[in-house]
Amino acid sequence: MKYLLMLVGLGIGLIAGDNIPSWYFNPPSDNETSWYGVGEGNSLRQAKDSALADVASKLSVTISSKVSSTTTQATTDLYTSLNKNVNINQESEVKKISFNDFEVVSSTQNDTKALVLVGVNKAKFLKDQGQTLNDTIKEIKALQMAPVGKSILGRYQKFQEIAPDVEKAKTIISILTTFDPSFNRTQMINVLRDYRDSMDEIRSQIEFYIDFGNDSRYSADALKEALGSEKIKIAQRLNRNNPNLVIVELDTESTNKQLFGSYMVNTRTTVSLKSNTGSTLSSFIVESKGNSSLDYSAALKNASNNFKQTVNEKGIFTFLGI
Repeated sequence: MKYLLMLVGLGIGLIAGDNIPSWYFNPPSDNETSWYGVGEGNSLRQAKDSALADVASKLSVTISSKVSSTTTQATTDLYTSLNKNVNINQESEVKKISFNDFEVVSSTQNDTKALVLVGVNKAKFLKDQGQTLNDTIKEIKALQMAPVGKSILGRYQKFQEIAPDVEKAKTIISILTTFDPSFNRTQMINVLRDYRDSMDEIRSQIEFYIDFGNDSRYSADALKEALGSEKIKIAQRLNRNNPNLVIVELDTESTNKQLFGSYMVNTRTTVSLKSNTGSTLSSFIVESKGNSSLDYSAALKNASNNFKQTVNEKGIFTFLGI
């Protein structure tokens, strides 16, 4: 069915003027050394990319089947979580994988369309994936062994920086488990568990102090509510001797305007995250608008409701960059 649909998209010129090569409908079967894929496009480059996507799609199906069959046999929470994560996300993640070692086995092109048959070297692909995984494992271990010199939020952000690599590592683990019989996943899973536990431990120690002026009072309430819902500690007083303290400074500039009996307020709130020593860790701006028929105070509160909506839509961790 797939190849029939691809034929429909080839274009009248290619169908009418050229013979479709037999390898397009009957590509070589995958074997111990190579995976094969076919693709079409407006250029040879597009057709090659389509062919590699065809290979990725076949890998995705095989991996998904393997994950589904092993999830029911899982004996640990991390194993189950890892498999479920890959099962849910593996289709998009596998499609992001680069095939660094492949060959264009056959190709044909006319004025409008191109067809390509590619072969991917299994051994080289699995070796590259293993190297990528090992590099990520080294990054994780280096973070865990690094001296505790940074602010606690700085340490947490360092773990966050490699989060995309860790997510990719989960997919690679499933790839190697599926296609490399000699791969030992236990050690890799333990490292990922340690990474997750380290992040949770650091985050549990963070304590936020909200520093705000009068125009930021409603926004401060929104942050406190969001932090409280995630059971994140909120300091009631500023203690610069607390190494786990993160100061969230809110500085709101308000512009007031009255039009046709409506009170309107535009706010521009600078949100700055600072260490316990006062050094700025990050800073960003949130703009909001509010209006009221009552007074400027009510309009300011409504503008802050827009601020609160932004926090809730992004989630407090994403909003604050943690």
